[in-house]
This record gives sequence, structure tokens and C-alpha cells, in this order.
Amino acid sequence: MLRAIARETNLRIAVIWYLYSDEDHNADGRHISYLRDQAFAQLDPNLHSALARIIHKGRRSVRSIAASQILPPGTTFFSKLISDQEHRARISRTEKALSRAAWLKKAVAGATGHELVFLDPDNGLETASVQRHSPKSGKYAFWNELAEFWGNGHSLIVYHHLNRTATVVQQAEVLRAKFGERFPDAPLIRHFLARRGSCRHFWIVGQKKHAQALSRSIEAISQSALSECLELG
Repeated sequence: MLRAIARETNLRIAVIWYLYSDEDHNADGRHISYLRDQAFAQLDPNLHSALARIIHKGRRSVRSIAASQILPPGTTFFSKLISDQEHRARISRTEKALSRAAWLKKAVAGATGHELVFLDPDNGLETASVQRHSPKSGKYAFWNELAEFWGNGHSLIVYHHLNRTATVVQQAEVLRAKFGERFPDAPLIRHFLARRGSCRHFWIVGQKKHAQALSRSIEAISQSALSECLELG
């Protein structure tokens, strides 16, 4: 999706990884069956091959993704660890807040000169059940963090993992309302739904200066083979 949007718009992308401490116990890294799926390979053969090379060489890391040139030249990757569980267990709530603020300041600075920011938290947008001082808060992007990037003139793409509290349609409606409330000046608020495995959203919030190009790219994706995996909402 990011490759397609970059190709259609020529907007420079800053990838903000919300890197969380390793969680080997949950075995998230086992999901590599797409390498044997020719339907995936046909959607973007170059991407599929590049990911296969990384995995087969045993170099599965965000550093390898950044170095692979999977995304266009000029893409930047912010990879400062957002949360170290052992460290967070030893500091106060005030220190946790200061640490998160310092992380955000560096992330925002790292996006300077790029039109489009992709925010990639482990779980997605903040939820009422996880407070800012929670050990798991590093898995979520908070609305004030999105606002920082938006205030600097960036358009946004935000990853969000859906849950089982409501239907997919209901969750989309709630999130659309929240985006509209938080970004009332945004002329473009759309999302793609990925249903393969667990359901995920990719919310696209466009600044006025980027809205036309982003709209074209969104429509192009929705009419391409990628629409088999990405349902436009």
C-alpha cells in the first residue's frame, strides 16, 4: 500500500515505528506463510522477493527493511525504542510521561521534510483500557501524537488493529467520527480494511495540499489487484 501511494503521489514518506520491547512469548514472528502464497507474490513481485531474501538470510529486523530500499529513496525510518518494559518498571509515572514526550519530539523532528507520515504502532490507536502510564502504552499511538505531526503539515497514514468489542462496520464508524472530530480541517479521511487474518485498518488523513494526489492514489489502489487485500472504506 505504501509503495503504491508513494508511486502515485511522489510524496516523501517518514515511517514512525512504535518499536516495543521484544515479546518472544507471543510468537508474532511466525507469520511468514505469505512467502508460499503466489497470490501475494503476484500483487507486488519485487516486494515479495525482497521480503523473502531478508527472511531467508535470517535478517528479520526493521533495520533490514530500511536498508532494503523496499520503500522509495528518500523515505526515512524512525526506529528509536518507544518502550523498554524493564526500564519502565523502575521509573515513576512522571518519568514515563517525560520519556514518551522526548520520544515524540525526536519522532516529529525525524519527519521533517516529508509530506506523508506512516504511524505504525503494534496495536493501533489509543484505547480507554490502556492508560498512558501503562506498561502496554508503547503499543498504541495517542491522538495527541497524531496531532503533533498534523500540526507540522504532514498527511497521515495510521495503522490500527481492530478488536472484538463491536463489528468491523461499527468500529469503522466510531473511528471515522473520532478522526473527523480531531481533524476537522482535513478534507480527506478514508481507510483501507485488510481482512486477511485479523482485521486491520489503515487510516489516511490528508492535508488540503496533499488531498487530491492522495485521493487519486486511493482510487487507483481500489481499482487494482491490491483491492483483493485492501477494502476501501
